[in-house]
Amino acid sequence: MPETEIEQLSAAAESAVAPLATMLAADALAVHLFSAEVEPAIELDLAGAEIAAELCCRFAGEDDAGHLIVARLDRAAPEELRLECAGLRGFLRERLAGLGRGDREEAMALLEELAAGGESQDPIGLSASRALVREGLREPLPPSVVDRDEPQGLHFDSVLALSETAFYVRGWARDGQAEPVRLTAVSPEGSRVELLPEIYRDPRPDVDSFYEEPTRTGAAGTGFLGFCETRAPSLLSTGWLLEMENALGVTREVPGPQVSRDPLAARAAILSDLHKERHWDTPLMDHVIPAVSLIQQRLEEEAKIESVWQYGEPPEAPAVSIVVPLYGRIDFLEHQLAQFVHDPELREADLIYVLDSPELAAALENAAGQLFELYGLPFRVVVLSQNGGYSVANNRGASLAQGRLLLLLNSDVLPDEPGWLSRMADFYEEHEVGALGPKLLFEDDTLQHAGIRFQRPPDGGAWENEHFFKGLHRDLPAANVARAVPAVSGACMMIARDLFEQVGGLRGMFVQGDYEDTDLCLRLRQEGRETWYLPEVELYHLEGQSYALETRNAMSRYNVWLHTRLWDGEIEAVVAAHG
Repeated sequence: MPETEIEQLSAAAESAVAPLATMLAADALAVHLFSAEVEPAIELDLAGAEIAAELCCRFAGEDDAGHLIVARLDRAAPEELRLECAGLRGFLRERLAGLGRGDREEAMALLEELAAGGESQDPIGLSASRALVREGLREPLPPSVVDRDEPQGLHFDSVLALSETAFYVRGWARDGQAEPVRLTAVSPEGSRVELLPEIYRDPRPDVDSFYEEPTRTGAAGTGFLGFCETRAPSLLSTGWLLEMENALGVTREVPGPQVSRDPLAARAAILSDLHKERHWDTPLMDHVIPAVSLIQQRLEEEAKIESVWQYGEPPEAPAVSIVVPLYGRIDFLEHQLAQFVHDPELREADLIYVLDSPELAAALENAAGQLFELYGLPFRVVVLSQNGGYSVANNRGASLAQGRLLLLLNSDVLPDEPGWLSRMADFYEEHEVGALGPKLLFEDDTLQHAGIRFQRPPDGGAWENEHFFKGLHRDLPAANVARAVPAVSGACMMIARDLFEQVGGLRGMFVQGDYEDTDLCLRLRQEGRETWYLPEVELYHLEGQSYALETRNAMSRYNVWLHTRLWDGEIEAVVAAHG
């Protein structure tokens, strides 16, 4: 038979099978068709919609299995188009389920690429469709059974969602037959994340004891935990899988738990893992830092200024703006106002209280009005939409500041006598200062702060912040000398507003008001600006009473280790210069 007739018959056979389309989301569809073209076009009436993104693959089976085209539209599909489409289950059964394994995996990869390539107007719908495709096309592995007589054991303990594409996972995996060579987390939508070799391995004596084996440590640890990312968003709460394959090709899988999406609970759980290590340079921090940083970034983005209340007539041209975060202890507002009212200078300051506990907004609004009537001192209250943390509260308050100088002040800091603010401002403007901090006292008149220095243990541990002369009497001669110091406390810190903005304010990567101040001072040092301590100004600091002691201790290890990771070399230079 002439070749042209063969080609004609082939083309006729292809055209006999009509293209079949299905909706993947309100604005996304898939089309399966047969065509001799390398990249065929979608021959559907889109009813006025246009294609915003389009991807195509040609299946490579022995028989011509056709093309799969997936596309995202510029709007929700019109009803006329939706009516032309088959249901997704029928589409899978009729066109894709019979394909070879490689072609089915290529189809799932194409959908993942579409989901990763741009924002859908219907992300949940697209996730649900991808999950249905995963279950319709994948080949399940033998299930893992936890039994002493079974050489393979596998368990997926938790999945903590940090964003739509970032997760922190925990579990354990052991294989008494051969070394595991693949450990794969599979999202409900089908995105695959290879966990080995980067995942952190830790001992699981509970699991090893069950299998009557000695506890495995280090890289051989039975447990695993860590940060991972999917290529495309994963929005569904159920359906995660964990797969394992050993060096002999034996495979197992186990279903995962429901995803936890509470950022504060996730942060607490992740930070609790740091007890597994003793040193700041542990590989565990390679997983903890990106995970916690994403949570901190999310909290910062969501903590917006919800409302601003003005009490009294604000000063016309204030030289200084005082920013005071309020977290939990809104009674500190009254304690400060009761002291500030005795200082005429405070009436000329731009006094800004930032409520970082929005659940207390009603109580604060009632109290603030009464306190203004009682003391007559003008101030503003800024209410955040949710708790953002120390750095966010200060940065939001600073964004509204009117003064050319900023004073970051804790709510539990009280002045010893009037005139302190002008003395700080005068000193700041007369010297080339980056940040300026005063003397801070405990209630028994001993020193709480006379500048900050850095100290590390003899074993080479993390750098910790230490206050000069802490616990000694306030009249100690060495503590009464104005001087440049490595850093000062953010409990009471003065800085030019434009300089604060120039270096980006306080960074939100630290957790709950710890080490943001020294991080800022070190960034100022990089800009050539020194930090100074001014003993002429004395204030009392109740130190940390805005946070429960247990909470502060839980966050401290992370902040210390992160600070050292960021600044180890710079701190070495600072210590060499200041001693």
